[in-house]
Parts: sequence; C-alpha cells; structure tokens
Amino acid sequence: MKNFIITYLNCLVILTALVLLSCKQVKEIGLAAASLPVLGETAIDPITKDTIFYKAPDFKLLNQNKVLIDQTHFNDKIQVVDFFFTSCPTICPIMTRHLKLVENEFSNEDKVSIISFTIDAKNDTPEKLNAYGQDYAINTKKWALLTGNSEDIFELSKGYKVRAFNDGNSNKMNLIHDGTFVLIDGQKRIRGYYNGLEQKDTHRLIKDIKILLNEQQS
Repeated sequence: MKNFIITYLNCLVILTALVLLSCKQVKEIGLAAASLPVLGETAIDPITKDTIFYKAPDFKLLNQNKVLIDQTHFNDKIQVVDFFFTSCPTICPIMTRHLKLVENEFSNEDKVSIISFTIDAKNDTPEKLNAYGQDYAINTKKWALLTGNSEDIFELSKGYKVRAFNDGNSNKMNLIHDGTFVLIDGQKRIRGYYNGLEQKDTHRLIKDIKILLNEQQS
C-alpha cells in the first residue's frame, strides 16, 4: 500500500507538471498566432503595387531633460503615445498611473518606449516635466515627456488621430484632450487604440505590445 501511495503521488506530480507546461505552451502558441490590424488609410504604390500604410507623424521636441528629440530616436521601437498636461486635475493622473503599468511590465525591454506629449507648452517647461516625471518615478530612458509649440502638438494629435486642442481664447486656455493611448509599431504604423482611463484596457494594451514584440522577432 505504501509503495502504491508513493507511486500515485509521483504520478500526480508529473501530471501536474505536464498540465502546467501544456498551458504555458498553449499560451505561447496563442500569442505567436495572434496578430493586430494596421490602422489608418492605405494606398497602393503605382510601381511596386505594394500596400503603403499610414504612418505616425514626425516631430522634433524637447524632452524632460532639455534634449531635442525627434522620431528617429524611436526607430524600430514599439511606442505607446498619449497627450496630457501636468496641471490636468482629472484624467491625466489616471492615465499616467496606467502608463506606469506599461513601463513596469516592459522595464527590461529596450524595444518598447512611451511618449507623452504635453499640450500646455506655456507652462510645461522641461523643468516642469522633469518634476512631474520624478513625482511618478518615470524612467527617462524609456519614457519621454515632450514639449514644444502647442499648435504644433495639436497638429501632431491629428496625425495620431486623437483629440487635443485649446477650446479657450487668448485670455484663458481651456485645454481639451481625450484619454486615449495609441500603439505604434516599429515601422511607425498605428496598431491600436486603448482607453487610458480603464485598467482593463491598459492590460489589453500590454498584451498587444507582447504580440508586436513577437511579430518583430518572427
């Protein structure tokens, strides 16, 4: 009887290990098989007949360290983009906390970057952005807080197909932006939109980033 119990327990351990391994393999296979759509307008190259996909806009702006940053700094990198301003009392703190989940998930992944464009250039100087970054313990090597001419950044938001604008006048600003995260792949193509106010959708973003990482490696 004792030998039977020992044999039974050994078999149970082996079976459990096999089930866990199987679940892991199914998960990895599912991730590899998954794909994301390429969003935005397309065109056909008249010579090669290849599909030309819509690309995210170029920019040249100052980051929180007073360094001039342009799109080439993010070549071949997956980017998560949002629009915010540091004095925003409503949705911005929620969005930043959710982006921290993304930052933490990919803290050791050099191929993933976060870009936050401020729409309040008048007040959000590099120094102000740097202080904001310190408040949230932002990793400046992974997460760029960018500032520049507000009108240029409003135009950038159109290029990412999200809303950011000043609904006020010369006497008083009324800055408006939505709570969207935009996922950009290493070829500057838009691959997804996510509700930055919802933690559940932020986890969907994290899952989709992993799909893009797998896509880049295949």
